Amino acid sequence: MSEELNPFKIAQKQLDEAAEYLGLDEATHEMLRWPQREIHITIPVKMDDGSTKVFHGFRVQYNTARGPAKGGIRWHPQETIDTVRALAAWMTWKTAVMDLPLGGGKGGVICDPKSMSEGEKERLARGYIRALAPLLGVTKDVPAPDVYTTPQIMAWMMDEYETIVQEKHPGIITGKPLCIGGSHGRMDATARGGIYVT
Repeated sequence: MSEELNPFKIAQKQLDEAAEYLGLDEATHEMLRWPQREIHITIPVKMDDGSTKVFHGFRVQYNTARGPAKGGIRWHPQETIDTVRALAAWMTWKTAVMDLPLGGGKGGVICDPKSMSEGEKERLARGYIRALAPLLGVTKDVPAPDVYTTPQIMAWMMDEYETIVQEKHPGIITGKPLCIGGSHGRMDATARGGIYVT
């Protein structure tokens, strides 16, 4: 991918321009140019045909100075760490501009969910959470749905997290179904926010 098309390089360039305009001190500028924490994981999944496929995933906790990392989980065959980094950076800045007590995060798995059965998707969702569980929590990192992840996938993830920690934690995941603590209006919240901003 060329540097001018690399989403993370674009995000860094935007930050550099903003830092110069704001007169941001060098240490703060450098801290905001890179993720605070970046996790790369492998997730073995038993497929319906009996084989085991290993999926590669990421979670970027870009900055948690203002609160827990917040951001979606993307499942896409062309997912890249640079896209996930950029989206986590932009989430950090969006929550700061809106003065929300949240940091920025984003996750991804390289997979083609359109070609996967419900059982395979469930096993992938649970494996993703098992790999990341020690780094998640309402005071650490709260994932949400994004590209090709659904309320059902969020439900499986929340269930897996609660199974691991042996406690109820409905706040660990947003975007889950209403019947297990999801929010009314969540499905169209991003579009509604766009209306208010414009």
